[in-house]
Amino acid sequence: MAWTEINLMIQIIAGILGAHAAATAVKDHHFGFWGHSLAGMIAGALSGYFLQGIVSTVVRGDGAVVQPGAVDNFVLQALAGAVVGAIAMLLIGMIKQIRPEKSS
Repeated sequence: MAWTEINLMIQIIAGILGAHAAATAVKDHHFGFWGHSLAGMIAGALSGYFLQGIVSTVVRGDGAVVQPGAVDNFVLQALAGAVVGAIAMLLIGMIKQIRPEKSS
């Protein structure tokens, strides 16, 4: 499947939503609305830029490559963006929690 800006936008939006969903589920790694939005947006953009073709590749059991339809492609791109956004938010949250606080 060819790389498209639509798939990139789907993954960016899904990355933001995935980061916020992960922040809601795991309160320990919460670091603010704008922080989650930024982490999800960057992660979604990177996954949309680099993983777009891999995500759209669907292979049957006999090894034949199947072109996904429009709805299938939307779901695959959205899931990839949401998962990468959630993982990025959780990693940043864990790093912020582990890092020692600076006292002035």
